[in-house]
Amino acid sequence: MEISPRITDVLELLDPPKGFHPWHGGPSLMGCLRSVDPKAAAWKPAPERNSIWELVLHMAYWKYSVIRHLNPEYPKGFERSPANFPEVPAHYALKDWKADKMLLKEKQKVLVQEIKNFPSEKLDDICPTKKKWTYAQLIVGIAAHDTYHIGQIQILKKLYKELNS
Repeated sequence: MEISPRITDVLELLDPPKGFHPWHGGPSLMGCLRSVDPKAAAWKPAPERNSIWELVLHMAYWKYSVIRHLNPEYPKGFERSPANFPEVPAHYALKDWKADKMLLKEKQKVLVQEIKNFPSEKLDDICPTKKKWTYAQLIVGIAAHDTYHIGQIQILKKLYKELNS
């Protein structure tokens, strides 16, 4: 199946080829998490703010949501709860942090494949949701969502390092 040129650029942001540097200069989704340990991942700059860990689970959930829109046959039920901002484990165990990063990586992989498989002739169709978005808007939106949260993660990493070293 041929991928629409409209989607090729989005896929470069979601699944960058080795050596690709996005226009915004930031890291890839998994690249921004490379040096983050469980303690740093769970740290919050203030009680009402999100941690890196919470953002990772939030991004995984929204990838799942877009996957379900692109492919209604994909299994229902997100692995963590509550869905939009799942709870972070009370004890910051490395195995839990690795598992949640793996969940994000898995949803990322499935999302990229679903986008690649999505029929280009349906990109301008409206998704069957309460909102009136096209599939193309949904796909571009999830890439923008990632870019936004990757920026937040980069800032949280810097704040954590400055305040905890």
